Amino acid sequence: MNHEDFETILPLYAAGQLAEAERDAVEAHLPVCSVCQADLALWQAVSGEIRTANRSVAVPPALGERVLQQIRRPSGLAHPFNRAWQLLRAQTLLVHREMWPAVAALMALGVIVAVISGHLEFVYFVAPMVAAASLAMLSGQENDPAFELTAATPTSPWKILLARLSIVSAYNLLLALAATLVLLGFAPPHLLGTLVLGWLAPMAFLSALALLLSLWLGTTNAIGLTYTLWVAHYVPYQLIEQWTASSAWTGVITAYQQLWQKPPLLWALAILLLGTALWSAGHPAFRLNQGVSEGDQYRA
Repeated sequence: MNHEDFETILPLYAAGQLAEAERDAVEAHLPVCSVCQADLALWQAVSGEIRTANRSVAVPPALGERVLQQIRRPSGLAHPFNRAWQLLRAQTLLVHREMWPAVAALMALGVIVAVISGHLEFVYFVAPMVAAASLAMLSGQENDPAFELTAATPTSPWKILLARLSIVSAYNLLLALAATLVLLGFAPPHLLGTLVLGWLAPMAFLSALALLLSLWLGTTNAIGLTYTLWVAHYVPYQLIEQWTASSAWTGVITAYQQLWQKPPLLWALAILLLGTALWSAGHPAFRLNQGVSEGDQYRA
């Protein structure tokens, strides 16, 4: 053993945690090394402080028995809900803080433009885009400041993603409903259902698509692709006929535009995309693509 090796194991020697052979080697080295003697004095002082501190802490009576009772106690119906609540509360703190006011500001801007322009249906255009961008920023090293800690927890990645998805989706839904209620001040109340149904299904589908694409392609690419697909279905039919000489292409684009007018189909596709996104988050290939090894998930 060289000098550096002895410096490394001196704390263990001071704590009495070395094997007999290593302890004998240290004791043979100490008389001829003044540096290790000084280091040992330091570590012995630290060890003494730790022992003193440990003795000053009084163990609560019957602590072991109470812990075992808690472990063996059958979990009631409230236990899963408590765990879900704790997960939601923890993940709320890990979502980008800047996202909350940014999403609210964009939604407010959309309402202002709709009121000024007199086109209240502008909220149909804004709400899905805002929701899609926020869901595209839920996962990955570029969006999660505690990504390594998140990967090291025993909680499944898909559960973490589902918790964040639930939190942000609920926030987006409340914002869109608030925007719709504000617009009702400039429209008859009986149009509430029409306004809500106009953006609800497209927002669900576009958000689910943005989330899945962000897992596969990254946040920037996901936002770019979903925005392109969303804006494309607003292209007037006359321009489509001018741009595409083929009637087949015209039929495809027309069918694509009609897709956004079918809420049941959009909801079905949204559920399928969300399921695929959650499966992707828990798949080993996705974790490796995010720079997370198989063992990281359980590393403290």
